[in-house]
Amino acid sequence: MYKAKAIELYDEYARRDDARDLSFRQIDAVVDALLKTRFDHPADVDDVAAVVERVCPQESPMMYRPQQSTQQPKQSKEDMNKEIMAFLNSGRWSEVAPRAIPPFDANGQVASAINYNAFAAAVKRHTIYGTGINPVRADILAQIVLGLDQAKPSHLEHYPQVVERVVEKIVEKTAPLTRREEAKQNFKLDKVMNRAESPIKGINWEIAKEPAATQAQLEAQARHDLNENAVMGDVRSVISGHTHSGSHAATKYEREILTNLMNAGIRKNVPAETILANVKAKQDAMSKWGPQQALKELNPQLFTSQPKAGY
Repeated sequence: MYKAKAIELYDEYARRDDARDLSFRQIDAVVDALLKTRFDHPADVDDVAAVVERVCPQESPMMYRPQQSTQQPKQSKEDMNKEIMAFLNSGRWSEVAPRAIPPFDANGQVASAINYNAFAAAVKRHTIYGTGINPVRADILAQIVLGLDQAKPSHLEHYPQVVERVVEKIVEKTAPLTRREEAKQNFKLDKVMNRAESPIKGINWEIAKEPAATQAQLEAQARHDLNENAVMGDVRSVISGHTHSGSHAATKYEREILTNLMNAGIRKNVPAETILANVKAKQDAMSKWGPQQALKELNPQLFTSQPKAGY
């Protein structure tokens, strides 16, 4: 038996005059029992009544028992809608299911489509708004919301759970210094504080002694920097124009040697004029080299004689 068929049979049973008043949990239990029961004939309302007596032997005295249709006043659709809106606007939803999101927010906009659809379907199922037998009243609507929220799993969407992470602060405890260790530490601290390059005493004191640079000094430094740049340009021109007669490979390796010589002078803050002189002197020496001398200077291990293999 499908669940839809079981619900349909129970709705037919609920319309009978001798139908039992069951809570929503009991109704779910009856429907579940119908799904698990194997009938040797097409199930009918009498089978539902037998399952009700077996699953729920006693009536729930707290449930509302509708009176005969001749004595019960009828509710119009307009009255039902007013009852539903009054229930939602009164805050009863949050009282019954505080963790579930109400279908509408304070501005009347849909806050949770899941809860709106679940609530509307349950109202139509359990009240006379649809196929149910219960009137549309605040207490009935509250029981509907409670049944939806307490279902396993819950049929309602809840507010996201806020998780507060507590991070434990680990404090490292160090053992106190002995008198000898404390005296040694103080001695080292005094030594650092009193040295010339001390970040607290020495540097500030030395800067305070030095007068500010004059305009003439700044101009002289600028001329010096321009001259250094011009000379270094000459150095690079000499290196790029260097060639070894008749050998392209020798030219490549000799230029690499001259470039290494220039970079070494730059790293040692050698004046540009000195670097230029060193490069030209090396260039004059290279004019007497053979085709493989430059490669031998760069990679001497390639020219190490290897022992001959014995046969």
